[in-house]
Amino acid sequence: MKMVRKKNVSPKKRATIDRQQQQQQQRSQHQKKKKKTKRKTKSISSSKIKRRKVSFSSAIKQIGKRVVDQKPTTFGEAILVALREAQNLKKGVKKPPNRIVKIPKKGGILPLIPIFAGLSALGALSGGAAGIAKAVNDAKSAKQQLQESQRHNKMMEAVALGKGMFLKPYKTGMGLFLKPYIN
Repeated sequence: MKMVRKKNVSPKKRATIDRQQQQQQQRSQHQKKKKKTKRKTKSISSSKIKRRKVSFSSAIKQIGKRVVDQKPTTFGEAILVALREAQNLKKGVKKPPNRIVKIPKKGGILPLIPIFAGLSALGALSGGAAGIAKAVNDAKSAKQQLQESQRHNKMMEAVALGKGMFLKPYKTGMGLFLKPYIN
């Protein structure tokens, strides 16, 4: 673009006109560069991309079908087709949720309060479970003690009723004798 200058224009106006012309030239050059750098790519609408799980073998099969459908003439074109299809498949894959709790480097104890609350709740649950287990064990031992005392009482009653030993034999003598007494 040629600059046209008029002789009657003052130097200040000439400077502003020159600046405006330079800015227009820069804009036009910038737009030309933008047009050159635009790549021709197939746009995929968001309705075609669905979030899904894709296994490795199914991805390989889909990539193979796409390569066969497009019928590339060279090996390099086949590789490019396969890469594009793999990228499209990758766009639709669900990412698993992050299971790592991020703890900030700064901020003190505040972010840790929920974690400590969870730990104290777990401690309370385990304490309750321990109390229940202790009560069950105490009940078992009390039951065993009751059975033992009943057995012992039966033995003592049997001895006290006179089955087996007498302090005095019948009508004669003194001392300990076993039943039946024979003189």
